[in-house]
Amino acid sequence: MTDPADGPADGPVGGPVGGDATVRCPLPRCGADNPPDAEDCAGCGTPVRGHVRVTAHAARLFNEGLAAAREGRDAMARDRFAAVVAWFPADVEARNALALAALRLGDRREARRQWEAVRERRPGDALAGRGLSLLDGSPDRDAGDRGPAERDPAGRDPG
Repeated sequence: MTDPADGPADGPVGGPVGGDATVRCPLPRCGADNPPDAEDCAGCGTPVRGHVRVTAHAARLFNEGLAAAREGRDAMARDRFAAVVAWFPADVEARNALALAALRLGDRREARRQWEAVRERRPGDALAGRGLSLLDGSPDRDAGDRGPAERDPAGRDPG
């Protein structure tokens, strides 16, 4: 879901090892690859099974949020992205998606808050930069009061 430098927010599934997927330890200091059915990390003893479940659930929520956004169900998209951000605060893709959903719902303050959090973590993030530029270049409006020509940073009509 995010940049590999963000650590465990990426998810636990590592690359193929001998053709089989592995479960990477969520602790950055360890990072050991484990068999997919491992309960605990072979390198440090950290429980990995629960992390796999949470990460898989977060990925499912993120994909549900994307589908909802494509269908114009912006409140549902926002809620799904917000859940992912709550579990994985370093996930800049989920934060960018949450900011876009907030913008589409007319919540400019929340959009700004999320894009600023992305820029703190990843200063060169282009989507966050475009979003903040959009917010800085147009006056604040009440929720739901978007002009017909206003577009979100990804180039879609938010209305």
